Amino acid sequence: MRLAFLISAHTDPQHLDRLIKSLPEESDFFIHVDAKSDLKIFEDKIKDERVKFVLPRTNVTWGSIKQVEYQMTLIKNALESQNHYDYLVSMSGLDYPVWSNDRITNYFTANKGKEYIQGISMADQGEDARLYRQYRLLSEKPWAMGSLGSKFRVALRHIISFAGIVKPLTFKANGKKYKLHKGSSWWAITPELAKYALYTWNNNTQYVKYFKTSFGPDETFIQTLAFNSHFADKCILTKGKMPDFDKLTPLTYIYYHPIIKVLNEEDYDTIINSDKMFCRKTITDKSDKLLNLIDKFRELNYLNE
Repeated sequence: MRLAFLISAHTDPQHLDRLIKSLPEESDFFIHVDAKSDLKIFEDKIKDERVKFVLPRTNVTWGSIKQVEYQMTLIKNALESQNHYDYLVSMSGLDYPVWSNDRITNYFTANKGKEYIQGISMADQGEDARLYRQYRLLSEKPWAMGSLGSKFRVALRHIISFAGIVKPLTFKANGKKYKLHKGSSWWAITPELAKYALYTWNNNTQYVKYFKTSFGPDETFIQTLAFNSHFADKCILTKGKMPDFDKLTPLTYIYYHPIIKVLNEEDYDTIINSDKMFCRKTITDKSDKLLNLIDKFRELNYLNE
């Protein structure tokens, strides 16, 4: 079982170094550092032949197609590697493993071929799909919140909505019908699904165009593609009404209420009881005691296997 970890980072190279050292030894790491961040501080801190800092670097704008852009750069680099990977695992640089490495690799081996990408159809979500019915023009522009550009972008979105112009949740691209699905941008997929996603990004301009004006395409681009394809039966479909977002994250424990919490030692029992493979977000100094407790748990977990 060989894994490629696709990691998006913009801060805390010290934690990123700890994260890499904590993961299975026979893995490779493809890391995208936001173009707004200083790459050199990451390169100076992380000295590991398994690590590749990918290019080109994207100036990431939250909630925009730029997040899909860096996802595809990571996927492309992994697929072009001379090594074959059983899974490509999407993580942030502020994640940390909860399971022992043997448990991680054994789990993927036992379930080989399954796609650990989760999604829910947005077509029947009513008010919960409101943000996805809005056209988000100029979302890729790196305008700071509160700037004139940002205020103009928000005003434009409200004007379009007030005019009754609504983005469809079912659309066609190159003659094929797609139903929008939402999930988490933290997943583990096979190279086959990754190739399909990269091919679509490079060749299906109508499909990409839909997501250029969408909300949070990093959580819908690959999900929509997967759940409207022959990969659907291998993915994790959530039915019914929209659950809390942590229920759409198949491998990673995240506390979302009302925003993503920086985890500390007080969260240890909850993280362990979640039985998730990873947790986020964890930050140097603020999460050190928690990570030390998790390290002990992982070691005990390994000894008892």
